[in-house]
Amino acid sequence: MAIPRFDLWRDIADLQERVARLLEESFPTYERKKEVWIPPADVVEDEKEIVVFLDLPGVDQKNIEISVSGDQVTVKGERKPLDGEVRFLRQERVYGPFSRAFALRVPVDVDRVTATYRNGVLEIRLPKVEEQRARRIVIQES
Repeated sequence: MAIPRFDLWRDIADLQERVARLLEESFPTYERKKEVWIPPADVVEDEKEIVVFLDLPGVDQKNIEISVSGDQVTVKGERKPLDGEVRFLRQERVYGPFSRAFALRVPVDVDRVTATYRNGVLEIRLPKVEEQRARRIVIQES
């Protein structure tokens, strides 16, 4: 029997979405105010690197900021609302700023970190620092 996967942030976002829909349907004058947008992410690791995949559909690449500091990588950005006056018949997408931080359990080579953004998916590759190998020190005669 498979154990169900628990994702606290996704569960919070789903609950928030359900409450917003309930309020919209129950009270036609309800308008969504400052909602928190938590883009879904996958973080994978192998022997050589850690890779973060972040779903950011509708986010302009210019509005994404990535930083690596100490033992974490942080991604910040904003999904801008539609331009001009728009009368929504239904609004389910969340707009506005977001921020995600991911703890890295191993040191990474900050100078070799790369990021690509294709089809609304941000991919951040964080190469691990090669382990320092022990070496024998020879004592020189004086």
